[in-house]
Amino acid sequence: MQSSKWFRYTFLMLVSLLLIGTLIGCQVSPDEGSVAPGGTEEPRLPQPKTLTDPREIELNTAIQKAASGREDVLAFIVYRVAIDHVEFSKDKSLALVWLSMVDKDTGEVQNSEPALVIAYATGDAAQPWRVTFQADPTFAAELLAVPDYMLSENNKANYMPGEQQQPKAGVVYTGYKLPWTKGMSVRLTGSIGHVFIYKSCPSTCLYAFDFANGTMFDIKAAKHGYVRYFEDGYANGNTTNTNYIVLADPSTSPTTYQVYYHLAQGTIPAALRTVGAEVVQGQFIGKVDDTGYSTGHHLHFHVHTTPNSVWGTSVDIVFDEVAVNGGRPRTYQEASTYPDYGSEYISGDRYVSQNGDVATPTGGITSPLPYATITSPTLNVGGWMHDDTAVASGQLMINTGKAWTPIGSIITSTPFTQEINLCDANIPNGKFFLSIVVKDKAGKVSTGNQGLTELTKAYTCPSQPPACIPGKNQAALYTEAEYQGACQVFDIADYPNLGSITPSFLDNSRSIQVGAEVSALLYPDVDFGGTYELFQDGDSNLADNLIGAYNAASMKVISRVNPPEPPGLILPEIITTTLNLNLAWTVAAGVQTRSTLSGPGGYSAMLEWQEGMSWEIGLLPAGDYTWTVEARNLAGTTSIIQEFTVTGGSALPFSHMNALPQITNSSAVLL
Repeated sequence: MQSSKWFRYTFLMLVSLLLIGTLIGCQVSPDEGSVAPGGTEEPRLPQPKTLTDPREIELNTAIQKAASGREDVLAFIVYRVAIDHVEFSKDKSLALVWLSMVDKDTGEVQNSEPALVIAYATGDAAQPWRVTFQADPTFAAELLAVPDYMLSENNKANYMPGEQQQPKAGVVYTGYKLPWTKGMSVRLTGSIGHVFIYKSCPSTCLYAFDFANGTMFDIKAAKHGYVRYFEDGYANGNTTNTNYIVLADPSTSPTTYQVYYHLAQGTIPAALRTVGAEVVQGQFIGKVDDTGYSTGHHLHFHVHTTPNSVWGTSVDIVFDEVAVNGGRPRTYQEASTYPDYGSEYISGDRYVSQNGDVATPTGGITSPLPYATITSPTLNVGGWMHDDTAVASGQLMINTGKAWTPIGSIITSTPFTQEINLCDANIPNGKFFLSIVVKDKAGKVSTGNQGLTELTKAYTCPSQPPACIPGKNQAALYTEAEYQGACQVFDIADYPNLGSITPSFLDNSRSIQVGAEVSALLYPDVDFGGTYELFQDGDSNLADNLIGAYNAASMKVISRVNPPEPPGLILPEIITTTLNLNLAWTVAAGVQTRSTLSGPGGYSAMLEWQEGMSWEIGLLPAGDYTWTVEARNLAGTTSIIQEFTVTGGSALPFSHMNALPQITNSSAVLL
């Protein structure tokens, strides 16, 4: 009876202590994590596992005792080291102990590749295990002696001692973005620590990175490439086999290979499970897990130049959006311990990606101009496509009053020109509309009627085609209207005197057809004298044109000139009254621009037509401004308008860009 009472008393005391401890913990625990705006709890890295296996407890005691006081086992100085898992040999005499790094302040496991300790059973109850660290002189020999069924040759090579050295004249590879969704924060759990601290791949990983946030987050391609190797068939949590994808980037010399390690099972998209499949920067390529040698969900990323190898010696890369160490992220511990390899770090070791396809693609039709009347069987359509990552394709659409239907072939380049035979497509005379549908390489499709253009067909298709039909790089002249009479096809060239051609076309041209990839200029005088008229499409009767019937004396057939794509505008992130403002824009070569700026108090300034792409404004008073840039070439003009705000010098930072979309316009001009 007394023992029963003692048991109840002891049980109640333990329960009471547990409840009190829990209540105290809820009040003061520093590790509960922060709460994001909107009440969503931010993901956290895991806590180390609790050891219950007596053998693992023995090993942990032996490892901690062996590391005590040793300055050459840096992991135990920088982190609190815990056992992730243990693999025993068949006879239980050998143990491979995989170690995780635990942050001393937060108590969270820094998900990465585990460190490795080799332990041997001694048979001595007082000291049951002899421990060998990577810093020990016998480690390499003991590692090679580990049975292959416990550790493969490739993984032995990763853990061999010997630090990868910085090359004396190393190449730095650029153009990379952090490999996860744009705007998301993910923690760097290790970079140079691979070599100097936890030594998970000391001879190959000087320029490798581990990223984690406690979740199986989406992985986005850090840079454009083509699938070279992939594996995603291993179950999540597999401790010996890794899922991965490797992308080859032939734009570098030599070709570089991007390694994405520890992926979740079955998450590589079906379209990418083919060697040679193209991947664009920001494209989804899989999800994070901890397959293989890993202490938790994380992405291992590095780039190498070793052909015919999944894993190669890492090379120096920089991320565009990383503001420290020239684009090389470092943890606080790494920057503090090894400042020669980068002394700067981001608070909390959290880095925000600017990678990913966010905007839907857009497109425009620059030729023919809106409301044009088409008086030829063929219509040459020119335009452009744009996307914040990469355009995949475009398709012209036509509507004659019933429904939108595709017309012409798939477009794969920008700017583009495509010839459409209205007669072959059975387009009736009268009003019709053109637009373009654009798809980007991330699968997004343009919305609305991009490039909507109203046109009128005023040409009766003959039962017999014209005697001369120009190719896409040719133009044709006819002595009669409606493409009748004598005719001649002209290649790209200058024709200073149309009378030197047999038959003569000097003052003897009544209609013209123009191929899809050329433009034609007709002049009223020989040797290109007088005011020319530009033809982008055929015209069945020159009598109602500027050049007139039977009045052309010379001609130029040139490579197609379309009206320019609207300029791309570049503004500083924040504009204040203390900033010497420089406005900049981008246009294609050979395009002239004119820029105007208007603002408060009647402010107005203009930069006349020129071929530069920047405008030094200087200081501006506070207020709202409207900036217009026009672009022109032989074929016409386009314009774009952007509004922005100038704030006082002490104002808090905020986005100055107007929430409305940029406004673009296009109109013809004869220069």
